[in-house]
Amino acid sequence: MRILNIALGLVLVGNAMAEPRGLSDIYQLAVANDPSLRAQIAVRGASEALGNQIRGAQGLSASASVSVKGTQNLKSDDDYGTGTLSLTLSVPLYDRGLSASIDSQDAAVRQADATLAAYRQSHIVSVTRAYFAVLSSEQDLLASMAEVEAFERQLEQASERLIVGIGTRVDVDQARARLDLSQVGLIGAKVALDTSRLDLEKLVNEPILSLSDLGDDFKADVHRPRDGNWEMLVDSHPDVIAEREAYQSALADLDEALAETTPTLALSSIFSMSDTSGSNTAATNTSARSNAISLTLSAPIYTNGVASAKGDVAKAGVIKAEADLLRVRREVLANMQETYRNLEASARTVEARQLAIVSAASRVEATEAAYAVGSGDIVELLNAKKDLFAAERDFAKARHTHVVRQLQFDRAVGDLSESAIARIDQSLTQ
Repeated sequence: MRILNIALGLVLVGNAMAEPRGLSDIYQLAVANDPSLRAQIAVRGASEALGNQIRGAQGLSASASVSVKGTQNLKSDDDYGTGTLSLTLSVPLYDRGLSASIDSQDAAVRQADATLAAYRQSHIVSVTRAYFAVLSSEQDLLASMAEVEAFERQLEQASERLIVGIGTRVDVDQARARLDLSQVGLIGAKVALDTSRLDLEKLVNEPILSLSDLGDDFKADVHRPRDGNWEMLVDSHPDVIAEREAYQSALADLDEALAETTPTLALSSIFSMSDTSGSNTAATNTSARSNAISLTLSAPIYTNGVASAKGDVAKAGVIKAEADLLRVRREVLANMQETYRNLEASARTVEARQLAIVSAASRVEATEAAYAVGSGDIVELLNAKKDLFAAERDFAKARHTHVVRQLQFDRAVGDLSESAIARIDQSLTQ
């Protein structure tokens, strides 16, 4: 087991000797390499392109055609060719359905913008959580190693006491059982560290050996005051904006469905020219030019219930979008209040964990003094140091949790940005 401890120690030392990465470095790697983020950006781009496609149908459109025809008159043994060129210009003057379709897609583009903004904020939280999960796992591993060392010494002392006749077999068995459990915990801590590293590496697509931890100047406080105007924050939240635009898109879809029973008006102009040549008959060799301007009014008369069914589907879509908007508003408001309470609780937790370190350090000093004068026990000293390791681990993990909760509250409010990454990065050890 000591060999395993030495190996684990060498791994941690090797990681510490590597150039530590800061949170900003990791985040930039995640932005460049996370496929989920690229997919969200692509969805937003596709929505904008579709809007441009639909909007293009509202303006002037032009098309041209060219045809060449050869004719052989077997009766008169006459061969000649005809070339025709036509140019068509058209523009819709009134099309309620097309206007509603454009409004619907414009709302969909705004929805995609809000969805992408919300995803970017969630992405910041995810990367930060994965970053500090690795650091917390390293603290768990160090504490587990200290625990194994303490129980190894307990087993050694229990065995020595049994040999000289002042101990019992039960003491040895109990010490061995505690050591076995601590070794299981050490294995679990090592697996947890590997898992957390893999989770982070999936985001950045490269191995991560060493990360910078929080420095002593980091203040685990409530970093922003609570704004009592929750409703204003809810209205400007990207999740709510996305659902509100989805509701506007559903209303436009309903208008488009109702437009199935309304007439459309379009203006078109067709210019054509044709030439026939090569004929033995002079009258056949002709040239013609024409320009036809038409105003077309189209109106549906009977759709066999199709238009009515489309309207019913669109009405159901409006009801669903309105319900989704109401649900998201409630969820956002509740999440704001919950994350703020969690932030306050984690700030108090960090303070309590820091006081626990002071108590554990005092115990270590007392047991070291007693051991130095011969009235103490090495196991008691090791247990005290183990408890100090555990207190330091809990303090470090509480600070890691607090950093994540700061970002979670910013995300809940809806204004989390990359500046928060830079702020945290300034508190990391260089």
